[in-house]
Amino acid sequence: MKKTVTLALASCLLAGMMFLVGCGEEKTTVETPEGRVEVTEEGEGKITYKTDEGEATYESATEAPSENELGAPVYPGAEFSEEGSGTVTGSSAEGEYSATVAEFVTGDGFEEVLSWYEKKLGEPLYIDATIKEASWTKVENQKIIAVSIQEQDGKVKIIISSTSVPLSP
Repeated sequence: MKKTVTLALASCLLAGMMFLVGCGEEKTTVETPEGRVEVTEEGEGKITYKTDEGEATYESATEAPSENELGAPVYPGAEFSEEGSGTVTGSSAEGEYSATVAEFVTGDGFEEVLSWYEKKLGEPLYIDATIKEASWTKVENQKIIAVSIQEQDGKVKIIISSTSVPLSP
């Protein structure tokens, strides 16, 4: 279990590198106290990490996933942003998992976006009107669906994620 947690943590930290991937395939091996991690850059926007405990593949997104893939509605007129969007698939001793994350941006105000999502998703799990941030989370059909909105630089950023993981009964 410790190695699986380490794999997940290492994968999350290394995921930030995915947008730096260039063309072609390049393999690198990283030694950690918990074991060896093989990193394969498989082309533009795709990286695979393999350990004795499992593997994870990150791929940046160039097109917006559908609302059906995300499991949550996309705010009308919001523009898809490739930055921060992508997929991850993997396997570990606990089973297979996958996630889709998409970032959208709108020029509409925070209160308008908040009101629209409240009508669609109900009251947010978390809201901070001072810093203009809110989030919703639900578990549905073996998926964890999360929606967060935050005002930044006069625009509202919307991040929607859908994660399929082995859930305990």
